[in-house]
Amino acid sequence: MNVSAVPGVVRVLSTAVVAVVPVCGMNAQSTLDASSAMLPPDCYLRQEAVPYPSLREADVMWERRVWRVVDLGQPQNAAWRAPTGHVGGCYSLFAIIRNGLLLEGAITAFDAGPAGKDDAFQRTMDPDALVELLDGPEGVQESEATRYMIKEDWIFDKQRGTMDVRIIGLAPMREVRGEDGELRGHALLFWLHFPECRPLFARWLAFRDVDGTDHSFEELFAARRFRGTILKVGNAMYRSTDEYKIGLDALLEAEGVREQLFRLHFDLWNY
Repeated sequence: MNVSAVPGVVRVLSTAVVAVVPVCGMNAQSTLDASSAMLPPDCYLRQEAVPYPSLREADVMWERRVWRVVDLGQPQNAAWRAPTGHVGGCYSLFAIIRNGLLLEGAITAFDAGPAGKDDAFQRTMDPDALVELLDGPEGVQESEATRYMIKEDWIFDKQRGTMDVRIIGLAPMREVRGEDGELRGHALLFWLHFPECRPLFARWLAFRDVDGTDHSFEELFAARRFRGTILKVGNAMYRSTDEYKIGLDALLEAEGVREQLFRLHFDLWNY
């Protein structure tokens, strides 16, 4: 069962995947091979995403949707900028996404709307607009994509007695700077439906352990090897922490939400 279809499951912010004319058949494979051939051989892993454990709706005892922001400036998120562990020359996450959209046609970009708040995966981006955004004269530079929004579901499976966290959406965010060059904020570019991205992310190196074991970006996400700040937790009111707290108070409230999730995790397990 696709957990994204489970009613009531609380999810993290997810947004549109850009609609691009796919590169099909042999052309797609040759494009991929040409792209990977330009990199060190260890960068391209040729792995497959491990299927999620099956989840029946009847076994969902508790669920909550969470939105969080991942800041690439945090040391725990260094692999998103460039693979880590004495590995050089491999693609960053943003480069993999851009190639997946423009070269491979392996994933879809969804329009996040003028305010960047549409995460329903309903409106694909115009192909020409996507090319202009990612490859035009004023297109997004890799160095500008310094944050990501994640939309995820926390689900307690009573059959297995486990709390599962499944990412539903991933959205790159671009730095917004004033005329003086001062950072004013971040603009959400588009949403990607994460289940569609998993096969792509499974093929590219994210980090290498001290024992020399290579791990893909898909494994990075599955192992939760990143740190993000909780922005919003879905509930009956869908209240965002920023709507009633500002500055440090908002961060503290977000941390309180995180503690609540872990308390519920253990309480439900004991139940």
